[in-house]
Amino acid sequence: MGFVVDKVSEDSFYENLLLGLSRVLDRSQCVSKLSLKRLSGIRQVDIRAWEHNNGVILPEDLRSFYSSTDGFLFSYEFSYDFHSSDEEKNIRLGVIQINPLNDLIRTFGYETKNTAQVQHNGNIHSLTLSRESKVFELAHVDEKGKVVLVYPTTYSVPAIWLYSGQMHFSYLAEDFTRYFRMCLAHLGIPCWQYIFSKEPLPEWSREMFNLIVPGVLPEDRNLVEGRSYKHPIEHTNKIDPSIFLVSSSNPMPAIDSSYSNVRQPSEAKAREKQKVKAVPRRAMSCKSKKGN
Repeated sequence: MGFVVDKVSEDSFYENLLLGLSRVLDRSQCVSKLSLKRLSGIRQVDIRAWEHNNGVILPEDLRSFYSSTDGFLFSYEFSYDFHSSDEEKNIRLGVIQINPLNDLIRTFGYETKNTAQVQHNGNIHSLTLSRESKVFELAHVDEKGKVVLVYPTTYSVPAIWLYSGQMHFSYLAEDFTRYFRMCLAHLGIPCWQYIFSKEPLPEWSREMFNLIVPGVLPEDRNLVEGRSYKHPIEHTNKIDPSIFLVSSSNPMPAIDSSYSNVRQPSEAKAREKQKVKAVPRRAMSCKSKKGN
């Protein structure tokens, strides 16, 4: 991304971390109340203490992430009901969440065998765990699913999986950087991780996709095909793990505040509007309601 975090403001750090996501969401008339919880980074000595207590080494990109911010929570509200009061609205919460380091706790309850292994068959991955394996909860999805960091063995390189009902693991990403990019590409729409599992995507999640980014979820393809991340939002297809690095002499203060949407200059915004695809009839009805 071509910048050094300790030479830019805290706002610039989060703007670069989000890769323009707030601007994308701001285009939808069904989205409101964007919020970002800001957290200070963790000292290296505390990260090493966590590793020692859990008997594993964090991958470098995740270590850098926690050095910059102790977890991540970006959220927004989605609703069709523009003229109703807040109490009457049927609100869905979009969210991108990464647990703080102290909440990166072990998960149990999965089946184990004598030998742990990960098998690959094209884009299909299967996971077998042993008693030596370790699984840590990285993020909550819903009442039956969680995003986990999986170490097949103590000294293996971990990957990101979805751990859902009936002790089933579905492969998501080979590393944390790629998973975070997927979170941005899927706009934090709830339960998007189920696109990569045998579990069905909830219908209301599909509706959010159709209204916020119409056309990306036809039945014959996923938002991310062949792990190549072919997504129409140009801001969400690149991420550099170096953006997580922060100078120890200039740590970010712990702040919990609403995220200020970045408004573009009028000319740039006009050019962006020209690039936006035609919205389906249902989405257009949402916009017209809000405009009244």
